[in-house]
Amino acid sequence: MFYLIETENQLNTLTAVMSPSYTHRVYLEYIQGNDNTHPALAEVIAIYLNIGNQGYIIPLNHPECINWDKDKIFNWLKLSSRKFYVRDKKAALHINPQLSYTDIQHCLFRNKNILLTDTHNTQAHAWYYRKFPQIKVNKMIPIGKHHERCESKHREVIQDFTTAGDRSSSEYFDDILLPSLYRLEQNALRFNSMFDEYFTLKNKKFSIKDDHIYGWYNPYTTTGRPVNNFNGINFVGLKHDNGERNCFEPDNDLFVEMDYDGYHPRLIGDIVDYQFKDNVHNTLAEIYFKSKEITPAQYKESKTLTFKQIYGGIDKANLHHPFFKKTQDFIDVLWKGFNKDGYISTKHYTIKKEHHPKIHAQKLFNYYIQATETETNILKIKEIQEYLKDKKTKLVLYIYDAFVFDYAKAEGDQLLTDIQDILSEKFPVKVKMGGHYGALQ
Repeated sequence: MFYLIETENQLNTLTAVMSPSYTHRVYLEYIQGNDNTHPALAEVIAIYLNIGNQGYIIPLNHPECINWDKDKIFNWLKLSSRKFYVRDKKAALHINPQLSYTDIQHCLFRNKNILLTDTHNTQAHAWYYRKFPQIKVNKMIPIGKHHERCESKHREVIQDFTTAGDRSSSEYFDDILLPSLYRLEQNALRFNSMFDEYFTLKNKKFSIKDDHIYGWYNPYTTTGRPVNNFNGINFVGLKHDNGERNCFEPDNDLFVEMDYDGYHPRLIGDIVDYQFKDNVHNTLAEIYFKSKEITPAQYKESKTLTFKQIYGGIDKANLHHPFFKKTQDFIDVLWKGFNKDGYISTKHYTIKKEHHPKIHAQKLFNYYIQATETETNILKIKEIQEYLKDKKTKLVLYIYDAFVFDYAKAEGDQLLTDIQDILSEKFPVKVKMGGHYGALQ
């Protein structure tokens, strides 16, 4: 089987077509022991390469094959000096961060609103995954069937990719967003003995190593907001009031959460050129209740009313206030441009009318704000990660307007001040801390 690379002569032949002078794109896919395992924990049993529409498999740990040493092949890939096209760059970084990748999924999502799925199973894959879903089932499936599946996946991906229009990589997505989320995922959350009382996983081996659990940020959402849902746990949706947050403890000394105060109103204010001088919700409560004396109940209700204005549409009775007037004017301009040009753009995201034919003005505005929020936060995450790269303190969780750190006290209060300064360049930040995630004060 010529596609199966098992000898030095075969590898040398492949080396020739892998040279930088060879102009064809090189598509790469890592074949895991089980497709459902988090890439940070996955055993790679083989590598599929497609060069000039010719597919090859390099076996690393499959019982049917003469297997290569993984480090030797990873180094061989690195020495090729090629940029590899992959379905999922973030997953590839977990497996081998030394290579240069271009993310195909981003290109397809950006241009054609396509989300790739892993439904390209042969009958053999479907049968084995029904019978043995919890183990390294891909070792049981014949290597020829893996080649067949990879060929099918490659044909579809490349067909979509070649018709995608702009196939260029994006500096923001390829070089900032995906690497930042990858580094964030590497900092798995530590859990305690209470974990099993609250959570039932599909398979602990899919995302747990020792007493740490890995999350997975998916940035391919309508608004660009990454969701974090893997192996049965939604890390973004952890409840405040049922005790489940108490399951997570720091590796160091304390969890420290920094979150933006009144983030979306302030973000909108920045866009429409309106600056809140005082507490956002108190300021807006004075509008709603026509009083300078705001009760705690009114303050709480103010938050609800503000989100209703932002996400549901601004009440005409509030348009006398410059914040709401400027916001409504911006919504109108955004909607006009969207219908005239067929799209609107933030700095890094483009929302196309052809992908959202039933959208209305308020929903478009919501998408715009959430995309702006994401690109703003990701740049902050990148900056923070660079600051923390040689430190024990680490960023372990990102939830829209909040950033959770596993803080080492020995690194001093100045570290927290520096992080807060990074985050609060434009908007004020609130700080909470505690011995576990459910005890932040």
